[in-house]
Formats: sequence, structure tokens, C-alpha cells
Amino acid sequence: MAVTFDRTGFNIDGRDDFFVSGEFHYFRVPHDDWRRRMRMFKESGGTALATYIPWLIHEPEEGSILFGDRPERDFAGFLKMAAEEGLKVIVRPGPYQYSELVNSGIPTWLIEKHPEILARNVNGELFCESAVSYMHPTFLKYAERYVRHVAKIIRPFTEENGGTVTMVQADNELMGVQVWRGSIDYNPETFGYGRADGYYARFLAKKYGDIAALNKAYDTDYPDFASVRPIAESCHGEAELRHVRDQQKCYLENCFDYIETITAWLRAEGVNAPICHNSGNPGMNALFVDLTKRMNEPFLLGSDHYYTLNQDWAQNNPTPQYALYVQHSMAMLRAMGMPPSVLEMPGGSPSDTPPILKNDLLACYMTNLAVGMRGVNYYVYTGGPNFPGSGDTCDIYDYNALIHADGTLNDTFEAMREFHKFLIDNRDLSHAKQIASVQVGYTWEDAQAVGLNDAGHGASGETLDFLRRGIMYTLMCGEYSGEYVNLNDEAFDVSRPLIVAASDRMSRAAQTRLVEFMRAGGRVIIAPAVPEIDEQGNTCTVLKDYIGGYTALGCACYPNRNPSALREGVSQTLIVNGRRVYGLNAGHVYTDLPAGAQAVLTDAADGKVLGFKAGNCIVFGAKWHMSTFNQADMLAEIVRAMGAQPTERLTNRNLFHTLWQLPGGGKMLFILNLFSSPQSTDVIMPDGQQLHADLDAMQVCAFRLN
Repeated sequence: MAVTFDRTGFNIDGRDDFFVSGEFHYFRVPHDDWRRRMRMFKESGGTALATYIPWLIHEPEEGSILFGDRPERDFAGFLKMAAEEGLKVIVRPGPYQYSELVNSGIPTWLIEKHPEILARNVNGELFCESAVSYMHPTFLKYAERYVRHVAKIIRPFTEENGGTVTMVQADNELMGVQVWRGSIDYNPETFGYGRADGYYARFLAKKYGDIAALNKAYDTDYPDFASVRPIAESCHGEAELRHVRDQQKCYLENCFDYIETITAWLRAEGVNAPICHNSGNPGMNALFVDLTKRMNEPFLLGSDHYYTLNQDWAQNNPTPQYALYVQHSMAMLRAMGMPPSVLEMPGGSPSDTPPILKNDLLACYMTNLAVGMRGVNYYVYTGGPNFPGSGDTCDIYDYNALIHADGTLNDTFEAMREFHKFLIDNRDLSHAKQIASVQVGYTWEDAQAVGLNDAGHGASGETLDFLRRGIMYTLMCGEYSGEYVNLNDEAFDVSRPLIVAASDRMSRAAQTRLVEFMRAGGRVIIAPAVPEIDEQGNTCTVLKDYIGGYTALGCACYPNRNPSALREGVSQTLIVNGRRVYGLNAGHVYTDLPAGAQAVLTDAADGKVLGFKAGNCIVFGAKWHMSTFNQADMLAEIVRAMGAQPTERLTNRNLFHTLWQLPGGGKMLFILNLFSSPQSTDVIMPDGQQLHADLDAMQVCAFRLN
């Protein structure tokens, strides 16, 4: 039976369950050890294997596509053996693989013979020797020949045809090969600059209709759409920001055309398995929103959740900040209609140091589970020697994986086995629903701006930072837990308050949805500012008009995004409902408050009003990064006043916690100690249940409750 899925989770062979896969490269793992390593994964509780099908290896010379001529290229044999061992397979034919391969998996002959296919920056310059312009016609010609050849091998092995291939991934970490290496793509042939029938001109014409509308938006005087050229992304002012956002949007549309093109090749060859793709990291998830809406067939988007790959990473083991990052990642995937999945979960690291350690790895897996993960693919489960001439970083691709390149067990294998035992023993968690006191809102626009390293994102980056390190971290330190909700797409629960992290801009649609929510009786806390312009930089006061008339003076929260003169003399010690709170960064000063409004936030030094309550909305004019429990008490007081109900209280407030409602009744509580020393806590539930927990360093524990 096929694997099916929706936003609640996976159904595998007719049973609700977790999807558990391990990356297994047939072109690296010695052929005579395939079966043993497959069996070890299955016996440990694994569901599936995943593998790239590297173009670099299978077409080493132009026109010479080789499969089955030697063990390392016996792709069909790999699929046959996986089926014999009862393992499903995710196949990843590219064209890109990355995987520490030369040219990220693209054949060298193709790049050397056709350098015109390489991506270019806004100045027309090459910025990476292996970053191809996805929709360049020459690249597509060669890529189509390869993908169609691979599809013919895949077709008899799909589940539809009684085989084992359960999903096919189109390309890999879309946009990463470009964005991470210097720029989005501006290849002149791909985008057809200067041509009325060029991709860029057609995109602009579709959006604006006539050139006068574009010129008004850009503050320019182009005679026609063909004359418009992209500008440097270090933009200034709203008109240039609109211009940059449009060229970025055009780039994304082009990338999505590429995924749909690959999908069409596969379908034309009779490969009808669901398509999947992996976002390169949580920060890139939001870039795929429009793709998930365009795909008119089963489509799974997952994310990559590494915590360290070398010493340049912010952490060497899972941390509270990592937990907050992947928590938001899971929420974004769910908002797009996906079962939250990690399609590259660390199974090791390409670097020998900092090391990947057993306890750290298990804590990573359990952390992802605690914040909502429903599917996982370990990268990599096991490695082996690189095909001659294909390795970009090493000869032996060991990756410090769960099973080493030579077939011996890494001690981290036990972390995987222990994790699988937990999943098997708690299958009902695979479709559990989070229990939370409050909703925490975010927009796709903020997340997309950050994902593209948008030079104009400014407040968007600060908003997402405040969302995670301010609001969600603070809620984790108290008894009023938070659950993310997307302001663009997801339904709001009128029974729970909604906290909104906002900057000076928010789309008209999102502002309107918030107003409709409040009109239906919903309660909103918005911080640190009420937006007054939309995502295009146009005046939009839908939310402000509903709250009522007031005057906002200056803005210290987002000074680069507000031309008003900054206020002077506002301290970081503020008064919240009579309580002194430290470490808050003040935003606007509010005067001429709406009729009946009450001040809830004032400056401790001079009494200036920095926040107020009007009807069922609190405008809280400050932001912070969680640092003191004084801040947690403040937020608890605010959400309690807005009708929030507590979930669970831990006496040790440094331990994160999440609570899940199980489908058959009962609850599961996770407690996370992502620190280097053991810690203990008592837990008090609202219904009077109590328990005591002792956690080792770097340990995540789960408890079943009535």
C-alpha cells in the first residue's frame, strides 16, 4: 500500500505512523554490504531508505549514460534489494544532488562545454562555478535527457506498479546552490532581459498590466516592460524595495517552474509517485509557499535541521535556540498543509570536529519530535568510498554516520535505535495535536524576506527574531504555552488569545484577518508596533483603524524602517500594569489614546505611555529577548488578563516543555534539558496532577498523562 499524508501526519500501509527513512547511497556503500546494512535499519525500526542518483556518476561523458555496468552504478539492483528487505525508497534523481559531490552532482563536461548555463548575479557576473541557472534552455535540454532516462528505471519499481519507490524528489535544496553562494539568479538568457517575450518582462506585465502602473510603483519612467532591468538588492526607499521584491518574486516563480518541469518529465515517463522536496534550512521554508499551492497533486515539503556541520555553526549541540528554530520550521510546514518532516536530519557530519556525539544526537531527535516532527530522513544513515573522481571533500564518505563507511557501528547508532523504539512504542503520537494556551502569529512576507537574505528585510528579520527569542522563549519559561499560527492562511481559534509579532508593515490581507478575528470575539496582543503600511510599502491602516484613533510618536524598535525622529530619554525599565519589568526595548510613545483605552505599559522614568488596551486588543509597545523570569511573569500576566488558560507549570523554568493531545485520549508531556548539566523539576498540571522529573545533561524526556 502507498504512503499517504496530510498536515496531521502519515499513513503507512494502512496504519497511522511516523515515516522513518535513512539516507543510503548505493553508489558509495560497498555492494556486498548493502543487504546487511539495509536489514540493520529495518530491524532498528526504520521504514524507508533514501538515495541520490548522481548525474555526475551516471553520465561521466556526454551521451554515455551508464547504469548497472558496475556495482556502484547498480541503481535497479538497489531498488530490487530494498523491496526484498521490505523497505520503501525515496529516490532523488536531481538534477542537483549536492552531497559533497564535485559540481554538486552536475557533470563537469556540461559546465565546461556550456558555461553560459551558469547563474549570474545582478551585475551579470559569475559567482559560483557550479551554480546553474535552472531554467536555462541548454541546461534543461541535457537535464531532461538524464531525468527521463532515470525515470524509465524507476517506473517499474514504484508502489503503483507493485514496487517500493514511495516518493520521488525533484532536485535538491532548491535555491541553495545560488542563494548560499552569493546571489539569486539573474542569467540574461533565462530571464530574457530586454525582450518583450522574456520571462522577466512577462512576469512584470502579468503583475502590473500596463507600464504606467509599474512606473508609479517604482518611481521610474520605463517606456515598456522589456526596458526594465533588475537593480542592486542593497536598495533604498520603498520604490526600490518594491523593485527588488518583484525581481525576487520573479526568481522564485522561475524556480517553481523548474520543479514543475522536472515533475512533468517524470510523469511523461509514467512515474506517478508523490513528489517531495527538501528546504535547505528552516529559514528557507517560507520561500516554498507558492510552490505548495501550485502543485496540483500530492506533494511533500520537508526541511533540513542540522545543528552543526563544522565549527562555523552557532552551536555544537542542540540548544534552546535550536529548539525554537526547528519549532517554527515545523509550524511553517504544517501551515503549508504538510506533515512536519525533516528530510535531512543529522545522522552525522562531514567534519570530524566538532564531534557528533550520541547523547547530543538523541537529544536532537527527541527535540524535533517534541516540537511536532512526524517524518524523518537521516542524512546520512551510512556511507562508503566515493566513486572515483566524484568526491568534493574526501575520498571516503564516512560522514561520521550511524554506520561508518567500513560497515562498523558508530556509537550514535544506539541513539537512533533508542529513538526508533520510542516512536514504535508511541505511534499514537504520530497524529497528536498540540495543547497550547495562546496562539503566536507570523506572516509569510516576513519569513520570505529573511529567507532570501533580502537587503531590505530590516524589520522582518527583527520580527522573526523577536517571535522566537522573545515571545516563544518567554512562553516556554512559564505555564502559558504557545503554538504558532500563520496569519495568511491558517484558521484562528477564538477561544485562545493571539500574540502577533509585528513590524511597521503587514499585508492588507493579514491585517483584515486580524480585524475579523477580533470582531468575532478574538483577543489580540500586538507587539511592538501596529503596522501602518502593507507588504508593498503602501499606506494600510486597516488594523490601526479598528483599534481606534491614537498618535504614535517615533520608533526605537525598528529605527531603520521608520523615518520618524527617534524619541529620547525612554529607559529600558518599564512599568507593566504597575509591575517594574527590565530588559524591554521600548517602541512608540502613544498619545491621544482611543476612548476608554487603558495604559498597560509606561516608562518607569517619566510615565510616557508605551502600550495600551483598547477593547479586545492590547498594543504592547516593546520587544525583548528572554533573559529574566521577570519578563516571563510579565507576559503571563498579560495573556492571563486576555483569557489564556494555563497548560503545565514547571518549577524549573529553564526547562522547555510541550504538551500534546493523543488521538485516543490522554496526553504526552515533553520536557527538554538542552544544557550541559543535569536538572530536575516538579510539574504541576491544571487538573492537579503532579510529577517529578530528573533529567541528565542533554536529555529530552516524555511522560504519558491522563
